[in-house]
Amino acid sequence: MLTGRYEHTVDSKGRVFVPAKFRADLQGNLVIAKGLDSCIVLYNSEQWEAFIKKLEGYGEMQMKKIKRYFLASAFNTELDSQGRIVISQELRSYADIEKEISFVGLNNCVEIWRPEHFDEINDASDIEEMREMLKNVGF
Repeated sequence: MLTGRYEHTVDSKGRVFVPAKFRADLQGNLVIAKGLDSCIVLYNSEQWEAFIKKLEGYGEMQMKKIKRYFLASAFNTELDSQGRIVISQELRSYADIEKEISFVGLNNCVEIWRPEHFDEINDASDIEEMREMLKNVGF
């Protein structure tokens, strides 16, 4: 299970250490792509295929634009011998990542953020809205 928030630094070649807590779930072939809210998403191949399968279930016409968005930016990667991945300049620019980076575990994938952007989108002002949503699912 991918949970927690971890801070790391991207080097000049776009390499970054994946948090040790995430590495067991992120072995083998990985997929990195644009996410929503100006972040990057990182999936293991099994979870990526499950995500794409869900999109396929909605039919070609409804999901064509969404599939284009995700699949056009997606590429395969894997952890190197030191536990790092390379984040392309294109994806770093999309997420406005310069040096500091936040890895945020979302159970089945990892979001990669510029820390300030994550703090802005994850502020406590939405707590009442979240309470209502959780009530609706029986929490």
